[in-house]
Amino acid sequence: MQQQIPVSAASPSWPRVLAGAVVGSATGISAVLLYTNGLFVAGLAQEFGLTRAQFGLGVLLVTISLAIANPFVGWLVDRFGARGLSMLGLLLLSAGFAALGHFTHSVTSYLLLQMLLALLGAGCGPIAYTKLIGTTFTRHRGLALGLTMTGIGVGAALLPPLIARTIEAEGWRAGYSALALVPLCGAVITALLLPRNASRTVSAQITSPATVEGRPWLASRTFWVLAATFSLMSFSFGGLLPHFVPMLLDLGLAPVQAAGIAGQIGLAVIASRLVVGLLLDRLPAPWIGIGICLIGASGGLILHQTGVSHAGLAAIALGVALGAELDLLGFLVAQHFKLAQFGRIYGLQYGAFILGSGLGPLWVGAVRDVSGSYAPALLVSSAGLLLTCVGFVVLPAYRPSSAP
Repeated sequence: MQQQIPVSAASPSWPRVLAGAVVGSATGISAVLLYTNGLFVAGLAQEFGLTRAQFGLGVLLVTISLAIANPFVGWLVDRFGARGLSMLGLLLLSAGFAALGHFTHSVTSYLLLQMLLALLGAGCGPIAYTKLIGTTFTRHRGLALGLTMTGIGVGAALLPPLIARTIEAEGWRAGYSALALVPLCGAVITALLLPRNASRTVSAQITSPATVEGRPWLASRTFWVLAATFSLMSFSFGGLLPHFVPMLLDLGLAPVQAAGIAGQIGLAVIASRLVVGLLLDRLPAPWIGIGICLIGASGGLILHQTGVSHAGLAAIALGVALGAELDLLGFLVAQHFKLAQFGRIYGLQYGAFILGSGLGPLWVGAVRDVSGSYAPALLVSSAGLLLTCVGFVVLPAYRPSSAP
């Protein structure tokens, strides 16, 4: 049951909250790390002999670290508010990228620094910004979530080509140094945009001992269906994202060409977030989830069947799927559970989601190393997305609230 709160898009601070959430998303860990990781594979392989399976292991370690950190992040967001935690996360993320550029001297140090980066930067992930939107908007919550998550798409569209050129000109260490500047700038901008009491005042208004004590949501069928559905969804297509550039390199493209096509993923993410945000305010979310899975499965099959000739179309399909998952998950959590507990519940759900996305690159890399091709992984990924549709079918139906 959705809990109504005395705040809406008519609140005087809502433009600053929305703008700050967009900037934070664009410069946070989801955009800056997850969409650029694949760009460093060639340099790390040349210098340290990094294999694709080891790269997949690195992504898994990152996501395990995020899965461990996110429930704690959610608790901190519910307790102290999202503004300060998100800015601290951005600053620590910047320090983590600088450390990767300066202190990576082996595959082992690369893996350890990736884990540390994820633990330190978890505070600037989607939990904080989704909480800000969930407690500021009611009637237009879906659109606001979509706009916020376009920030990730903007980062995904702009950063890969820019960082690829930096790596080509100055090496992979310079690429990490350039990435360190992105969250640093984001921390400054969000500090100026987000109101000092953002989310804390609202959380105080809706929090009571009855809603905070106990965890009846752990016994909820909806909670576990959501966790299973989004875990399978991310397990199915999450592995394709970090391997997309290496996949195109295997098909014969030059690194800059591959990065340019990968940038289309970000553009598709932007469009998908906006469209999905609008649809969430008008259509049942399970329908949208099914449509997104079908589009994502089609992209994998297109790349499998046509190769590089339609790689751009496959990138767009993958971007459409990637553009829907987090705002769809955030909307469903806000719809079905109490907002006073949103951070903790979303943190656990997001932890399950990213755990699936972490296992994805590992199995995709292992399949490629064993078979010498990404083709079998594309087929398995498409089949998993089709199976994910079942989870959306069994979710309870609902209609968006008409409250102001």
